[in-house]
Amino acid sequence: MPQSPYLEDQSTPRFVLPQSPGRRTRSALREEALAHAPGKPVLMLRPAPVKVRAALGSAIAYTVTHILVEQDGNGPYTVRWEPGWLVHRL
Repeated sequence: MPQSPYLEDQSTPRFVLPQSPGRRTRSALREEALAHAPGKPVLMLRPAPVKVRAALGSAIAYTVTHILVEQDGNGPYTVRWEPGWLVHRL
């Protein structure tokens, strides 16, 4: 059965903060995610509340096609580039 074209782009890496303390900080994860941006140039934002699928987070940067979303809700801290059409500002 063919897959829907609306499924999440599986090539977008997820940057997750490890559980052991002292290994990597949030700012280090942000810098790594910014270095692996899917397009150039990257424009920084003031953190803005957004909703990606059913999860809440904060948009911190964007390119022409993707938005960098950080999530620190019910799980570990993550920073991920999401396609712009999946991100809705609250």
